[in-house]
Amino acid sequence: MFDAIGYFLSALRLARQPGMRRWVILPLAFNILLFIVLYGLAGSSLAGWVAAISAGWQLEGSLAFLNGVITASIWLLQLLVWLALLMLFASTFTIAVQLIAAPFMGLLAEQVDREVSGAPLPDESIAAMILRTFRREARKTWDWLWRTVLVGLLVLVLLFIPVVNIVAPVIWFLWSGWLLGLQYVDYGADTRQVPFLSMKAAARRQRMLVLGFGCMVLAVTMVPLVNLVVMPVAVIAGVLIWHQALKQHVRPPL
Repeated sequence: MFDAIGYFLSALRLARQPGMRRWVILPLAFNILLFIVLYGLAGSSLAGWVAAISAGWQLEGSLAFLNGVITASIWLLQLLVWLALLMLFASTFTIAVQLIAAPFMGLLAEQVDREVSGAPLPDESIAAMILRTFRREARKTWDWLWRTVLVGLLVLVLLFIPVVNIVAPVIWFLWSGWLLGLQYVDYGADTRQVPFLSMKAAARRQRMLVLGFGCMVLAVTMVPLVNLVVMPVAVIAGVLIWHQALKQHVRPPL
């Protein structure tokens, strides 16, 4: 865990360097813009739905004095909808945006790779890199999805077993942290076009480092709105971990 914290702090320092700053701002600006657009669309739809349901609720006669209270209550309900949606988006946005923002994170990973390795990258156009990144993200999603379903079923079963059920949230947190650690470490491997399965095998040889890093990032991303900022820094840390701790464990092809 201490090694993971060290890599994260190193990533923060690297992110503030003048030559790296613009590559951090690019995915960060994209994340914020995407968050605002999706949040605005979802919030407007839900608030409109609340307004449509509550339309026409006007009392007459001796109860007419309550109309002001009803109007204020409807306004308060709409405000609560916006706040609840904000908390939901802030808590889940990091996971949802991984696939969409992958090309921007890939560009950042390339710049970090040049900074820390000093070695030339494989020759590839931006269009080819974006297409390859999307394909790799889809491959990873499928690889982890069915395993996550199995772990989720195990956790669900454990929840119904007295005493044992206290470990269910721990299992789920550790599994989520492992996946998140692999996700960010893979940016460094993908930049060097290391096969996905080779990356996983190397990560298993440094399991505690990858797990500790992923759990730390997962804990930070649970803080609403902070998760918008942590993603680029986690990408930088993942590239550092790949180059300094994992790449030497990649087995050459037979």
